[in-house]
Amino acid sequence: MSSSATTPLLDHIVILVPHSFLTSPPEWFANLFTFYPGGRHAGGLSDNALVLFADGSYIEFFAFVPGIDPVQREQHRWGKQKEGTVIDWALTLPGSAGEGLGELGKSFKTIQTAVKESHTGISYSDLTPGGRDRPDGVELKWAISSAQEGQDGSKKNLEPGLLPFWCLDDTKRELRVPYKQDQVVKHPTGAVGVSLVSVTPTGGAQAERLDKVYNALLSGETSEDDSIWDLATLEGEKIHTGGQVRLEPARDVKRVSIALFTELKELEGKKVGGNVDDNIKLEFELVAAK
Repeated sequence: MSSSATTPLLDHIVILVPHSFLTSPPEWFANLFTFYPGGRHAGGLSDNALVLFADGSYIEFFAFVPGIDPVQREQHRWGKQKEGTVIDWALTLPGSAGEGLGELGKSFKTIQTAVKESHTGISYSDLTPGGRDRPDGVELKWAISSAQEGQDGSKKNLEPGLLPFWCLDDTKRELRVPYKQDQVVKHPTGAVGVSLVSVTPTGGAQAERLDKVYNALLSGETSEDDSIWDLATLEGEKIHTGGQVRLEPARDVKRVSIALFTELKELEGKKVGGNVDDNIKLEFELVAAK
């Protein structure tokens, strides 16, 4: 996948939060970032708010609408995930469609083939349309693809977060991610992008399969103890040293966590965040952007 058209880019990180964090956020949460209005997703089950970074990526704080049918929630891709945790993350491809997927769809076929040829039993689904309406009424359209495992006819979705899903724009990307507006990418934490996506699956066998898929998706180096890949963004080369994905098996439960680049020297090496409830603490480690 040497062509720039098929170079994966970090699109966004998804963090599930209580709906109250979007409507009346606790002080510690409100003081972390500058929040950009998201909107209600197609289907009406969820809302979001975005944190846009100067490198072109973003965090999506995702929340289910209060009072929805519990069965509907459970059937949602993220319906069984814990609030206050990183639940998923997405890659995209360079370019902005604006008039249908066009060449982006063709480039994605190349990626599907590369993953299939990793011979892991893992594949990416065909692209499925999605979208939401912005608060100002602008309609956003995209197409997504998720990692699956199993044979044709009996495939099931891989647990969210173990591998990235894909989000390709069917309307112009800058409508969905207006990161070139200076006022919305300036944050109290000095965050300018994602430094690290750390994925810890349970069990060595699962990690070995995932390692092969990441090798098919991303460039980087692997070692006996760790698997690490480079993670590019639209504008990252201008702003920070470059993000990474790290895969390291765990013995207990699957986790996905992130660290952020900061441009504020006084916050380098520190953690910021707070309690979501009595059992879950949402924190972000901050590392030097340069």
